[in-house]
Amino acid sequence: SDTTKEDGGAKKIRLIDGLGITGGYNFFADSLKWSAMSITFRSTLFNNVNITGSTSIDPYDVDSLGRRIDKLLWKRGNIGRITGGNIALSTSLKSKSKNEKKDEDLPYDETLTPDEQQRQLDYVRQNPAEFVDFDVPWNIQMSFALSFYRTLTANLRRYVTQTNANVSINGDFSLSPKWKIGGNTYFDFRTKKIQTLSMFITREMHCWQMAINITPIGLYKSFSIIINPKSGILRDLKINRSRFFYNQ
Repeated sequence: SDTTKEDGGAKKIRLIDGLGITGGYNFFADSLKWSAMSITFRSTLFNNVNITGSTSIDPYDVDSLGRRIDKLLWKRGNIGRITGGNIALSTSLKSKSKNEKKDEDLPYDETLTPDEQQRQLDYVRQNPAEFVDFDVPWNIQMSFALSFYRTLTANLRRYVTQTNANVSINGDFSLSPKWKIGGNTYFDFRTKKIQTLSMFITREMHCWQMAINITPIGLYKSFSIIINPKSGILRDLKINRSRFFYNQ
């Protein structure tokens, strides 16, 4: 019998969902025939925290000026020089939908090309007020990203590590069955500043929907009022009043 199905039996835990290693070798090159090696991985913790990461490894050594030379570090027992990498964590939380039978995913249009589908998804992300779900009382998405890369100093004497980190939060919640408020923000740990902040408030009006968007912080500040049909076919028939300001 399978003891994993019994109480107290072993439980399988998947540590890595995907792992990839890529590299190349140029047979026709005079030197430096090996390319840099890239390692990527992805995993999921607690069924709700997505983790992705990658790193780049150069198999060749460098001279005193930081230029690659035809000396493989593998021959010295070293896997190579780590030139950069990144890791990102993201998660989302939301309340239970009032309409349990409703399909939460965006409708899939088989007539669209992959590029058109990606542009459609980008538009949804950039205009969340037009696509809020009034059946979900609240939802929140959070992500954290950390990256680093090795670079030469101005005097070309040594390598230093540059590190960047940021956190982004976006979500919305219902003020009433017909009103929703939400927004998103992006904080950069290197500059210790909020790089962007956008807020919106939207109102459901039966077959129509009104959205007010405000971006008070960021390089591009804006204010807009949009009234559009809720039907996807008639979504382009909308009234849009916008103002944009460039912060020099």
